[in-house]
Amino acid sequence: MGLQRTTHWATRELHDFLLARAETPFAWGTNDCCLFAADAIAAMTGVDIAVDFRGEDGEPAYTDEASALEMIRNVTGGESVADAAWWCAEKFEMPEWPYPLQAQRGDLVVVENGGRLIAGLVHLSGRHVVTMAESGIVKLPITAIKRAWSTSCGSRPLRGEGDSEQKVKSGDVSL
Repeated sequence: MGLQRTTHWATRELHDFLLARAETPFAWGTNDCCLFAADAIAAMTGVDIAVDFRGEDGEPAYTDEASALEMIRNVTGGESVADAAWWCAEKFEMPEWPYPLQAQRGDLVVVENGGRLIAGLVHLSGRHVVTMAESGIVKLPITAIKRAWSTSCGSRPLRGEGDSEQKVKSGDVSL
């Protein structure tokens, strides 16, 4: 069935996530490109697609690039961030876009940045990719996308379903 975004994923959850992470520095195993993208997807869907890449008791499962690549090999059998993204997308039934530039706002993507493949997601504007780089959050051109997976496989909201109906029924029209 795949993931389902919340009712207000763009105007609340993803927007608030990006604001909250704006000043958070890059950190392997807690706020790197992969976990940044996974955390954004969790904000929109309530599902942590990177659960297999997280440590226990709040401790990072990896602390540098070498241990991150080792974890990717151990979990996925792959060698790169693109392999980890594909593995997570397959596990959570996120369909891959046949043409990566078809990716929509909030979709998981792998982009090339400085000759390296990194994970990110399509920005709310739909014109950029947003990702966590060692310099902090960066926006990259949408044309940098090499692979992309949809995070919107259903239209039924997970959280907030029925909120509007309750407010209207109770007489509160400040939707």
